[in-house]
Amino acid sequence: MRKKKKPGLSGKESADDVPSWVDGEQPLTTETGREFAKRLLDDKYGAENYPTGPGSEFSKIKKWGDRAFE
Repeated sequence: MRKKKKPGLSGKESADDVPSWVDGEQPLTTETGREFAKRLLDDKYGAENYPTGPGSEFSKIKKWGDRAFE
């Protein structure tokens, strides 16, 4: 089961500056933002074969998963 997007959030509030290939993805109801980002990036780049620092795809997806979904 997937989480639903929170209605009425601005771009900054929902941290929606994620990579275009992530559009249409949603975290599972049991996933945190970190688990969601790890799952997507592991599928795309291989197990932990990606940077996780500030400004990275991992960081952007994690924030989006935590903020934009209920």
